[in-house]
Amino acid sequence: MKIARKIFFVIISIILVLLVAYNVYRVVSTKILKKDITTINGYTVLEVVSGSMEPTIYKGDMIVIDTKVKEYHKGDIITFYDSEGSFVTHRIVSINETEMITKGDNNNTNDEATSTSKIVGKYVFKINKGQKILSMLKNPIIATLILGNGVLLCIFLSIDNKGNLILDEEEKEYEEFKEYLSKKENKKW
Repeated sequence: MKIARKIFFVIISIILVLLVAYNVYRVVSTKILKKDITTINGYTVLEVVSGSMEPTIYKGDMIVIDTKVKEYHKGDIITFYDSEGSFVTHRIVSINETEMITKGDNNNTNDEATSTSKIVGKYVFKINKGQKILSMLKNPIIATLILGNGVLLCIFLSIDNKGNLILDEEEKEYEEFKEYLSKKENKKW
């Protein structure tokens, strides 16, 4: 039971630290550094806001894009900047060194030719209806509740039935040593 409790404590702690670190990183990247996207090791997560790629990708899905890919082929699903500077995720219909033509799977016509320099990255996979999860995590109240519950869970896992901290043998020895020093110091006075 002690080992399971410690493993659970470590997992919850890691999740909380990663959640806080990612949110801080995202805020710094987008608000302070004014970047369009936040990448971690070249991957980014984007929300799908239209049905142009249905049935492959649905509105409300989250997609993961690999921004490190440098070679693209006909049939690849990519994310690129359109002429207005918005992100578009469509399939490549034709491509050469400088230009590409794309089309949404659910669209009847091809998009206008676009420079290949506007490609952001290549589609890797999707998380069905992931936009709901992402929207919840972006909400400061929900993020605070998750963080607060995680901290409470960590505290709960580190105390016994009587409300005392659960210590391993080394920590117990250290506490006993501190108590011994305290008693020794009190005897001097």
